[in-house]
Amino acid sequence: MYIDYSNIEKNLDWAKKQILLNERTKNAAKRILKRGQVYRCNLGIGVGNEMQKERPCVIVQNDIGNKKSPNTIVVPITHGSANLPFVISIQTQYEADGTTIKLDGQVNVSNIRVVSKARLGNLITNLKNNEIKLIDAAIASNIDLMKYYAKLQKKYDAKLTYIAKIKQERNEAQDILKRICDILDVPNENVIEKIKILNKENG
Repeated sequence: MYIDYSNIEKNLDWAKKQILLNERTKNAAKRILKRGQVYRCNLGIGVGNEMQKERPCVIVQNDIGNKKSPNTIVVPITHGSANLPFVISIQTQYEADGTTIKLDGQVNVSNIRVVSKARLGNLITNLKNNEIKLIDAAIASNIDLMKYYAKLQKKYDAKLTYIAKIKQERNEAQDILKRICDILDVPNENVIEKIKILNKENG
């Protein structure tokens, strides 16, 4: 059996880092994170094709969980293929000098995971709202929740169509009422009484 000694060294090094990270967990648990923020995150040594090493990660856990839990939920940012449904490209962000790249790449939602706040380094930046919405949709699709969203969207669209129809009918009724008021030469609030009088006179 072949033994890759370089992996043994990497795992030993990671074990040392884990000890240090565990010592930071109590203080790290107090950190207040916000959804959509991007931090450096030490993912450590993975198994097989798991995402690993330190890399930018976007916070996707809700802000209540971020406040109360010692853990958070992150999605790694990579420079892999962007032509996959679970990979969302983000806009390149630059430092104040306008040339140094602060953040670029793609958010790979297939590698979403829970991590201790102790794994997080410095805040890098915040993603834009439209990017977060794309990430949310990709997460829902990747874990097969999109079908529920599709049903809700269909119901929502049907409600909007119904409301639009009701508004149109109301507007048409108001137009008819206005024409009647103009013919009878009375204000809206008196039109019914005027019609009753005319009915009696013609009866």
